[in-house]
Amino acid sequence: MKTKNRRNVLMIAMVAVILVAGLLFTGCGKDKAGEVPAKNAEISEKLPKMVDFWAPHCPPCREMIPMLKELEEEYAHAFELVKINTSEPENQAVAIQNQIRYIPTQIFYDENGKQLFRHTGYYSKQQILDKWKELGYDMMPKAKD
Repeated sequence: MKTKNRRNVLMIAMVAVILVAGLLFTGCGKDKAGEVPAKNAEISEKLPKMVDFWAPHCPPCREMIPMLKELEEEYAHAFELVKINTSEPENQAVAIQNQIRYIPTQIFYDENGKQLFRHTGYYSKQQILDKWKELGYDMMPKAKD
């Protein structure tokens, strides 16, 4: 009988841990689900936005760095690219709020902050541009001087 009671206590404890973890990872307490955190929404004009959640220890994340830099330079006039390093303590709450479970994760937002699409894993420059087009944004690179 003692073994059965011990098993029940362990099951209750496991369920409690799972419930608490679920509340943390679902962004309990968010003002508006799926919106870009306010600290990342400060831009001078209303542009659509892609937020890239990454970390330096992540090989696919590191592989995307040069390509994201190119996108940022060539398309800064068309969309804002926000990079959030999830390994920095001040960004971990933002990652939890946005339900980031794996990195890299890219979230696409319209110019009003509404989430349009989410992708997890490596995403090439062409795939990103194709996704913008599919979402109704025909991205053209900045004209060369």
